[in-house]
Amino acid sequence: AVGDDPPPKLMFDAWFHFHPGGTATNSIMHHFIQTKKNGTSSTATTAATATEPSPKCTLERRLFHALHAAHVQSPSIKEFKENWAMANAVRSFLKDDEGGRMEYVLDVAGGHGALGALFLLLVPRCRAAVVIDPAKCTSGKWGVREAWSRLWSGDDEEEGGRANERAKEGKKELRYRHECLRTGLRKELDLILQNTKSTSVTVVACHACQHLTDETLQIASEYGVNVAVLPCCQKDHDGWWKGLTRRLVNGNDKNATLSIGAIMDLLAAGKMMGFETGSSAGVRYQVKMKLMNESISVQNRMILCKAVARDDDAGNERIDARKELAHEKLTRAYRRAHKLPGKDDGPKSTTTDPHRTNDWCIPSLLTGFCVGTAVSFLMVSRLIRK
Repeated sequence: AVGDDPPPKLMFDAWFHFHPGGTATNSIMHHFIQTKKNGTSSTATTAATATEPSPKCTLERRLFHALHAAHVQSPSIKEFKENWAMANAVRSFLKDDEGGRMEYVLDVAGGHGALGALFLLLVPRCRAAVVIDPAKCTSGKWGVREAWSRLWSGDDEEEGGRANERAKEGKKELRYRHECLRTGLRKELDLILQNTKSTSVTVVACHACQHLTDETLQIASEYGVNVAVLPCCQKDHDGWWKGLTRRLVNGNDKNATLSIGAIMDLLAAGKMMGFETGSSAGVRYQVKMKLMNESISVQNRMILCKAVARDDDAGNERIDARKELAHEKLTRAYRRAHKLPGKDDGPKSTTTDPHRTNDWCIPSLLTGFCVGTAVSFLMVSRLIRK
């Protein structure tokens, strides 16, 4: 302070987002602070001013804060974090030609559509996201559009070039189909695949309960499109695997536990890797499982499936070469374990060549002749004495 001037003051306008549950579980999800000069009166933060980004404000924080500024309750904090994590996992796994595999995204059981909307925001070449869900989540649909639509449409002045880049491939579209996935997913795929190759379409399902995960994978594989699911509430409807779970839990090794959910997810991934999966559509699937951070969701196993053409010579050659190398190593190990002759150490041919004269060992012949003569002489002498 100079002279009698009062010392300078700082005034902060801040948003803090907490988990429910009190101080025992609260954690700061995001904060946004604006600094005002001394003497400036504090004003209420509106949706327009609240979304002004700080220099280090990431897109994730910006999107999350936009939901809060618009007073959106759906998607919730947990749903937003799940959708953000899954969208980035899928995008990383299917990364190909700036998102060419995610030109169209079908969000099964998507409710408010936040997952589909994130693909419009994160993938430059994503043209449309279709949410397939019989439930009409009116507030959630309004919230997603209210908070994010200007970002994927390219109308957001604050985003500048980034928003324009996301919209450079043409107008992006988020629409909803209120129908069961058993019919709605097939109808949408029939419509889209009239003018688009199957590998440019991705089906996603975040928390598709019980058998809905299997049905999503089955329909997607029939059409040969990419698919990614985050299963939940898994059940063994046939009852064939529950016994294994109980034996693992009650076994001698207390650490050898595997939940029925984990078993069913592994079985679902194995089905997608099956020899005939996708064959009717001319594709096979490269399958990978990723784990979402458990702090976001306990149901955190994502099954990611990339559709690859069966006549992809380059890909098939790589796989065949790896299999052949593995087979050679296994063959050598098997021969060592069982003391089998190698491929160059097999038994010699027993056929006789009449033109060969050096196959006899002379010392061995003489030794055999002498031994035979001696034995014969002894036997004859014994008979004469009798």
